[in-house]
Amino acid sequence: MSIDSARIVCSGCDYETRELYRPIRIRYETSNGKTVETGRAKGWCYNCGGYSDIERLDQGDLHAKLVSKESERLDARQRLDEINRGFLANLRHRSERRQLQYQLERLDEELAEVGGLLEITKSRKSKARCLKCWSDYTAPVSFDSDDGVARDFVHDCGGSLQIIHDHSGPRFYFRVATYILNEEGELIGEE
Repeated sequence: MSIDSARIVCSGCDYETRELYRPIRIRYETSNGKTVETGRAKGWCYNCGGYSDIERLDQGDLHAKLVSKESERLDARQRLDEINRGFLANLRHRSERRQLQYQLERLDEELAEVGGLLEITKSRKSKARCLKCWSDYTAPVSFDSDDGVARDFVHDCGGSLQIIHDHSGPRFYFRVATYILNEEGELIGEE
């Protein structure tokens, strides 16, 4: 499968790079033997001097996601309990029951991932690391969905980064890269 690219440009200088949607899986191997798998985030690496893939470790964002997923799970559990009550409950709502059971399984997996990541961020000393040079001198960058401007990051020149989706640009194909990291984000191995 080929993937569209986009351009990242700065409003204050001539900085420009390509955003390559490269599939990356991160597997944390903790000291207590647990394994937590997650994706990556995008950010700025001051060591590389550019836009880069970084670890997804924003504690506030993870906590908000955990609360949201727990609420979603509670709602699904309550609805499943409702349709399981009453005479002929096994015959009625079969499709919805299967759908809710699948949703609960998926939410349990997501809650385990987010909970594991929160545990890692609480015990961690380093910030999110760059997945190219492994420096922890990074900053997360997220783009506004309306105008594509990053409001949470200011470039060295004082300008703002902006993502420009260029559907006529080159398309790339990447296989999934898996990085195995310890709790501090140090590379243990690759798959």
